[in-house]
Amino acid sequence: MICQPTPPLPKIAEKPSLALVSFDSLGDGLIYLMIASNLQGNGFAVTCYANIAWQMRAWLPDLDIRPYPPADQFETELAAYDLAIVSPPGFIRASMDATTTARWREKWLLICQNPPASWRFDHTERLRRALTPEKFRQLEKLLDASGPIARFRPFTDESVVEMSLHYLREKMRLAHVSKAVPIVAPQGLLRRRHRQRIIVSPDSAGPEKKDWRPAAFLALCHRLKTRGYTPEIVVAPKNHAAWAARAGHAFPLPRFDDIGALATHLYESGAVIANDSGNGHLASFLGIPVVTIYRKKNPRFHWRPDWSPGIVVCPPFLPFLRESLWKYFVRPSQVIAVLERLLETT
Repeated sequence: MICQPTPPLPKIAEKPSLALVSFDSLGDGLIYLMIASNLQGNGFAVTCYANIAWQMRAWLPDLDIRPYPPADQFETELAAYDLAIVSPPGFIRASMDATTTARWREKWLLICQNPPASWRFDHTERLRRALTPEKFRQLEKLLDASGPIARFRPFTDESVVEMSLHYLREKMRLAHVSKAVPIVAPQGLLRRRHRQRIIVSPDSAGPEKKDWRPAAFLALCHRLKTRGYTPEIVVAPKNHAAWAARAGHAFPLPRFDDIGALATHLYESGAVIANDSGNGHLASFLGIPVVTIYRKKNPRFHWRPDWSPGIVVCPPFLPFLRESLWKYFVRPSQVIAVLERLLETT
């Protein structure tokens, strides 16, 4: 018998390597985690750079997450990838004059929610020359996707989560797109274990414009307590002392210096009531119902949390004298009614 040689196994195409650099705010950071998850699900080898995501890496074991490289090593580290998709964090944007922008847009695929037109650049011909034919074939559909994520075409009442998914379908031409990011809760945690615990988040990144009145939040906490809930006030570490002085010892005021620890606490809570803020987005990302207090009469505003069920509470009309007057036209009773309606459905 003549033994036939074993035919060689077919060569498996190497996945193109992508670096995805997230902007450094909490809400944006979660959007970029969703983008990273979708890119990975469509066959790319993705490394996500983000300090906020790094604090949540235990929740996302299937993603390669790394902190930002130091500013003086940023370009060198990203050069190791077949394609770098970059929403420059603040410490990079600070040096983005016209000259550096022109240089970086030809090295990186620059994206943002609504960046200037100067960020646009088609990387097709550059990477046709630089990559193997197989890698170029796999990457080609992404290479003209620089520029805006949320404003690449007109939208009506879609959330920024939905707009980002449209961007992935229409601009990056991904075949399979989902807003569900596969998180894995650390061992021992149970989602919404403490269903009567309501997290009240009264601060934001834009306090003068976005924050409901502190007195209204405290009144809300008192009403929640009388209705059998356990309200807890959660604010950014820099605001903790001020809120401790306001609240006294009337309500728990846990402090979280790490986003991962905050995520753990939110995950086991029944619901979150927040201004238009990153904490609301984080709760929604984790599958927790969110009531958002918003300054305009627009319950479908683009930046509402939209990974999990949520309702937006707005003033019944827009005051014309001063923008800040909206804060007096949202009532604690209105917020509680919306919360209980949301809890009934979740």
